[in-house]
Amino acid sequence: MTRRTFQSLAQAVETYYEELRHFVWQRTGSASLADDVTQETWVRASTTSAAMPDNPRAYLYRMAGNLAVDHVRRQRSQVGTASDPDWTNQVTSPDPAPDRVVAARQELAILNEAVRDLPERCRLVFLLYRGRGLTMRQIASQLRISEKTVEKHIARAMVDCRRKLGREGRNV
Repeated sequence: MTRRTFQSLAQAVETYYEELRHFVWQRTGSASLADDVTQETWVRASTTSAAMPDNPRAYLYRMAGNLAVDHVRRQRSQVGTASDPDWTNQVTSPDPAPDRVVAARQELAILNEAVRDLPERCRLVFLLYRGRGLTMRQIASQLRISEKTVEKHIARAMVDCRRKLGREGRNV
């Protein structure tokens, strides 16, 4: 892999801007925070007097990661500690906290595995019901099976998913 040469850190940020933004978004779960942090990374890179590092890309990833952590800490410390007695009316981000995003992604991976492990017909019925939002009657008609059979497949899929989540230590 050829290493790029940059005249300044700001130029490196401009080259890796979308990559850095995606990195911060994945770590925080917040697109708006990713925009803010990536922009702040550029501002800091533009104003620094530090020498050009040997690996500007790695340096920028570290800088963006640290700024993301600082932003998250700042947000958490501002909520609930304001001297204003009506601090609960302050605007907070509608984005979920990063730990909740990670937990949700882990649960989704567990559920994907549970659905993948279902028998083929059961998986198809469940995906039509939950994934496509079809009614039991529509599924029965489409697959030419009884509504009772559709009901049984959905019930089995739900039980298997709950069981898999329970084995992984998730409360459902």
